[in-house]
Amino acid sequence: MPFQFPDPAVQTEVIHPATGEHWHYVDGAWEVEDSDDHIAVTHHPDVHHATSFAAKSIETEVDQNEEQLQAISTTLFNLINKVDTLEDLDIQNALSALAIAQADIIELKSKVSSLELTSFLILE
Repeated sequence: MPFQFPDPAVQTEVIHPATGEHWHYVDGAWEVEDSDDHIAVTHHPDVHHATSFAAKSIETEVDQNEEQLQAISTTLFNLINKVDTLEDLDIQNALSALAIAQADIIELKSKVSSLELTSFLILE
């Protein structure tokens, strides 16, 4: 004898006697529960939609986490490149250039001071 679904106005959930499948009446149609689905579905039809929404929310969160991980990886890669660039600099040459610049600044200050005195004497 073929299996017949009950009247959904009376019963919205049924277990097939031969296969043990769980069937639910949702949005005007009978749907079989996934065999991998370990979540107990109640008589409320919105439970299926809530489960589906939760799965989509988790997928969205995973996508966002992947994007954040990619951004962090890119930033880390850029920092590593900067450190490599700094290691290539010759610190001794930089210090020598700084000492020369410092001496030039002292010499220029001295010349400016002597010019100010010269200008002052000319005005008198």
